Amino acid sequence: MIKIAYFGSLKTRFVKSGVERYCKWLKPYVNLSLLELKSGGDINREPVESIQKKEAAALLKKVKSEELIILDEGGEALTSKGFSTIIKNRQVTSRELFFAIGGYTGFHEDVKRSASKILSLSRMTFTHEMALLLLTEQIYRSMKIIKGEKYHY
Repeated sequence: MIKIAYFGSLKTRFVKSGVERYCKWLKPYVNLSLLELKSGGDINREPVESIQKKEAAALLKKVKSEELIILDEGGEALTSKGFSTIIKNRQVTSRELFFAIGGYTGFHEDVKRSASKILSLSRMTFTHEMALLLLTEQIYRSMKIIKGEKYHY
């Protein structure tokens, strides 16, 4: 089982369609669960720290015994093969993975301290929607790499 939590809804039609497609393609390989979490607040009405604390509490409440991996532009950058090693190690240890994509204010330090890994999809910043699309694609690519199937050249 792999869980992915993200803050905010999927509003962009082509992104939602892409995420749905990768989720469908992943069904033969892994049980994937998407958790849409409510944003912690409005940046125009409250401090960033307050929003981050609310989001941290909501996210950490959802994480049970899974290995928490967060996506952050300052995290470790991996190749697709390196990323697939994380997925493969999960299969060996039978420990479930819980990926988290932060809200527009980023992660509170409590979340960063709770994470076993902090990964970066890129040094660029993406919307939560685009990050979710890229993450689901990379999980699919990882499954193909692990199984030795054609997709990654």
